[in-house]
Amino acid sequence: MGWFGNKVAKFRQVPDPYFSLHVTAKFLAGVGIGVLLATCLPVWTGWLFIIVALLIAIPSARILLSK
Repeated sequence: MGWFGNKVAKFRQVPDPYFSLHVTAKFLAGVGIGVLLATCLPVWTGWLFIIVALLIAIPSARILLSK
């Protein structure tokens, strides 16, 4: 298996709480980018969503990217 296949296999073995955190982080990042693109709210609101998403994604990303 290649590098990508190994990461997919690791992703399938992530415990449920970390998986839900990972999905939540991706959702919040999408909302933040959407807010930034729509610019219907102040610019800092979109950045707030993106920063929260990054903070939430740290534990699951550390598990997925570790060797």
